[in-house]
Amino acid sequence: MNKNMNKFWATVLAGTMMAAMLTGCSGQSATSSTGTGTNDTGAETKLDLDSIYGGISTEQTYIDINSLPQPKADEGYTIGLAMLNVNTGFFKSLADSCKAEIEAMGGKALLADCESDATKQVSQIENFIAQGVDAIIVNPADPQQAVNIALNKAYDAGIPVVSVDLPPDEGAQYLSACVTDAYQLGYLVGEELAKQMLAGNEGEVEYGIIGGTEGNYIATNRNQGARDAIAAIDTEGRLKEVSFLYAGDYSEQSGMETAENMLVANPNLKCIIGTCDAHVVGAYAAAKRQGRDQSVIMGAVDGSKAAVEIMKAGGSIKALGVNSPVVVGEVAARTIVNLLNDSANVPTSKLMAMQPELLTPENCDGFEGF
Repeated sequence: MNKNMNKFWATVLAGTMMAAMLTGCSGQSATSSTGTGTNDTGAETKLDLDSIYGGISTEQTYIDINSLPQPKADEGYTIGLAMLNVNTGFFKSLADSCKAEIEAMGGKALLADCESDATKQVSQIENFIAQGVDAIIVNPADPQQAVNIALNKAYDAGIPVVSVDLPPDEGAQYLSACVTDAYQLGYLVGEELAKQMLAGNEGEVEYGIIGGTEGNYIATNRNQGARDAIAAIDTEGRLKEVSFLYAGDYSEQSGMETAENMLVANPNLKCIIGTCDAHVVGAYAAAKRQGRDQSVIMGAVDGSKAAVEIMKAGGSIKALGVNSPVVVGEVAARTIVNLLNDSANVPTSKLMAMQPELLTPENCDGFEGF
């Protein structure tokens, strides 16, 4: 976005404020931004998102943060952050990363936390549009379809949107989604744990999976990736999934409670695979309480400090797929500022995934977690 666009948003915002002043007493609300304005010659200006969005590949590509240098904002862009929540470790780190990177590049970040409420997130995005932000970064709430209307309004207003952690619903208009490859990370974890189960046990070996919430796109892909990897490694058919239980959320408490039930019901269980790190951090506590932390190995996706510390100390956690909220946030912020600096700087794909990485006790020493 160039200087004319900033002038355009200033004009829109000023008009919106004036409308609010004129209509405030009547109880009518001001009309929100339309994404159009005038340049120095009086001609209408608008970021051509139709052309920009339509020219981006829909094939997933892997991106290395080192291949995307941190630009300096040509102007003091204001970017709205519509985040799922900022209370849990992963999501707080994601919001903090987006904000810090935007500010490091010379922009301003406006943070909104919808507390996992899709209706609230729609309202927050609409507020960003009315304020005339230059761009929006969104972590879509569930159900994703509910957020479509707000993202499409941003599109109509000429405001580019980048998604983080999760791609928006297929019916939404957006520039790109910056994610980690949920399936491949699950695959890496399942592959490593399958090798360890086969090497450390005779005959049939039982394992269980702690699911997150039913229907969740990321959780489903992680779980399926782990299953497919186990099937690929286990050519003799020795590994048996004997339990799959939904935890109901992604907390250590739910992981501990679910693992307790799983361990009691399956006394021969040798492995627990969590959808996220919090699940196996909780499962580790449950296994310790039952005196089984030395006989049950575990793995999951994320790379939190708590899980990494257990791994480094020689605990049950033996495989972690790295799902870094810091890197995802940095890539999203750099992608949007590059576009605002020059509309020709389009991302490589509608779906940009970080390079998958697996942590094991052998390579985790220099990794701090988030």
